[in-house]
Amino acid sequence: MMEQKIKTFTHSMRHPIKYLAFVVTMAAAIGLAGCDPGQPKGGSGDLKVSGFAKALTQKEFNALTPVQQYQVANKLYGTFFRGISAEDFFDLSAGTTTLVPLSSTFLTDTRKSLQTTLSNADLLAVNGIIEGFDEEGNPNESDAKYEFDDDNDADENERAMQIPLARIKEYPISRDFYVQWMSYFLSNTIMYSPAVEMETADTLDAQNMYSFLTAQIKGKQTIRAMVRSNLPSLKRWRVSRSSENHALEAYELYLGLFETEEDSVKGGVACKDFFLTDEDSGYILSNSGIENTEPQLILDTFFVTTCTDFYDVVSGHPLIIPRAVEVLVNYIYSGRSRDDRVEIINSITGSGVQTYEDVFTAMLFSKEYLLDTERPRSFEENLLPLLDTLKWHPEAEPFDRVGRRIFENMVTDSNSNNRLYLGNKGWNNMTLKIGRLPDVPMDALSFANYHKGIREDLLTNEQSYDGSEDGFPGLIYKGDGDDADENLRDVIAQMDLTDYVHFLFLNAMQRKASAAELAALITVFDDFNLLELDTNGVQVVRPSASNNRHNNIAEITFDYISRLPEFYYFRSVN
Repeated sequence: MMEQKIKTFTHSMRHPIKYLAFVVTMAAAIGLAGCDPGQPKGGSGDLKVSGFAKALTQKEFNALTPVQQYQVANKLYGTFFRGISAEDFFDLSAGTTTLVPLSSTFLTDTRKSLQTTLSNADLLAVNGIIEGFDEEGNPNESDAKYEFDDDNDADENERAMQIPLARIKEYPISRDFYVQWMSYFLSNTIMYSPAVEMETADTLDAQNMYSFLTAQIKGKQTIRAMVRSNLPSLKRWRVSRSSENHALEAYELYLGLFETEEDSVKGGVACKDFFLTDEDSGYILSNSGIENTEPQLILDTFFVTTCTDFYDVVSGHPLIIPRAVEVLVNYIYSGRSRDDRVEIINSITGSGVQTYEDVFTAMLFSKEYLLDTERPRSFEENLLPLLDTLKWHPEAEPFDRVGRRIFENMVTDSNSNNRLYLGNKGWNNMTLKIGRLPDVPMDALSFANYHKGIREDLLTNEQSYDGSEDGFPGLIYKGDGDDADENLRDVIAQMDLTDYVHFLFLNAMQRKASAAELAALITVFDDFNLLELDTNGVQVVRPSASNNRHNNIAEITFDYISRLPEFYYFRSVN
């Protein structure tokens, strides 16, 4: 009997919305029932969603206050694991008293960027930065910006699970970037998790699943076509492991139907000629050559005889689109009520979505998400955007946890002191059979590891982002090799103390400090002898030709911010 490597669920995972009631979904789903599951392309960049999940317009975005615009912009980017620094969003030439956005077309421009494909030359260049390709196109670690798993055992090497995060960090905002992020997201859902935790699966399955997702999404394949292609694959059979369970999981994963014991038996009969070999034979999908010949009635409606028939029924079923939308909505809108999520699902499904890209775009640009949804940020949604807004560089502290091996440390459990490891936050990458749960784990242990990882490895580790290391400009300094006053970046040098604290808050919290916070922090700065009075009796940062204090102020401020509950949430504007 094949045993799992670690204890996992042995029963079917039921999401908060068990499955969509026919009275709620069939009106939208029935129009999709006749779609050809082999239809090669689908979706469009300008899909219009009406009703509950309608998009936030550029005009509505511009009507928000400048700080609200910045909050919404970083909520959108943060969901993509990216961030927008305050100086890239606002004109800070006159400080922070009156904030003026640099652009009046942010939403429009972002949509356009996500539809724009990088040139082959640009794609090769950015991949070269990540992996350091030599003249023959082979990875060359000495020239790479990052280091990844170098285990010689291909079945255990987790490099393929780490590279996607590096691509999401480094790719310019573009469709290529969007494809990488969507593939990463889907590979951590119940629908497409390669389930590396299972004995029958390994990291090669993770690599194959991710390659499948990126190729299919990049090629604009429909949801139906992707399900149809995935069902007969070895990577899916290595998770389901038997013909009957293969049918049961097809119903659950792609149709949201969980009470299907009899139908699972019949689906298993249709697929009885397929089986997964044992460990000694390498867990390979094999075929007995004895096809079923007796038609089986499944789901009270469809007759199937062979596994091909079964795959066609599942991928062509009316519930496949509502189920796909449901799974993703449960993540993105995890803070919303069941009734709200049903409204959102129906609104998106009713718009005629065909691809996962359609679904993600409808969700992420919706007014309901950007303005009205509050939910915890995942660790990636918090840490990685800060790498952008704090102008972090892996070479600043190359051997730190947030150095060149940052993405290996996030994905791989290297040792018990690795605070960046996603697994110790209940958020394993491409590992769990049921994928990540829709709600970010906030139990005491998971959150303690989350807080310590982001606070100790990044926020209070100011040398990783302050720009004091030679050749690596950062948030505060020019990268001239020290932290003297003369090496302050121009945008920082022009700021008074109040503006500087607001600047730090904007980059980490997407808001300015309150009057009470500002007063309390200035008292702390003064207690640490970081301030003095100028000739006008105004408190200023103590000048120094060799030890500028701006980095100390940043460390204290970020230490305080890391203790605020709101720091760990995407907040609603309304």
